[in-house]
Amino acid sequence: MRVLAILSIGALAALSACARQPVTAFSGRAPTFKVEDFYNGHSRGYGFFFDRNGNVVKQFTADENGMWDGTTLRLHEHYLFSDGKTQDRDWTFQRDASGTWIGHTPDVVGVTRGQTAGNAYRMHYVFNLASSGSNHTLTFDDWQWMVAPKIMMNRAWGTKLGFEFGEIEATFIHD
Repeated sequence: MRVLAILSIGALAALSACARQPVTAFSGRAPTFKVEDFYNGHSRGYGFFFDRNGNVVKQFTADENGMWDGTTLRLHEHYLFSDGKTQDRDWTFQRDASGTWIGHTPDVVGVTRGQTAGNAYRMHYVFNLASSGSNHTLTFDDWQWMVAPKIMMNRAWGTKLGFEFGEIEATFIHD
């Protein structure tokens, strides 16, 4: 009986993580989020990592440099964390026939899939995260919203085994 109760709680947590509104809820909102425009060139980001209790764990800045060639978006990210550590990541994105953005980077298990509607862009992916000497495989629900021309807000929720692990919030400004 106890195993059934634990499995039920895990299933409810997993379902609640998926219960966020669909990206289509932002259809018609402006400014329109065009992935290939926002990430083409340089953006600077400022953000925080929060644990599951809402406590700030780390602060970071990010420099992102992208190049859109009409078919493929290549994006290099460089992060500087408040503890002095740095991290670099290289992404490759392409849009499929349905308009879904498919992304690849070595830290992502498989691919990321993202969709836009109005001023929003939403991605889902499984990420291998090295944190405090431990490795975690997290599932991310990653949202980005254009709030003004050249200004994007990002909020991503990470879950592990259906339970919230933490959250990232950041603001990016495109040059």
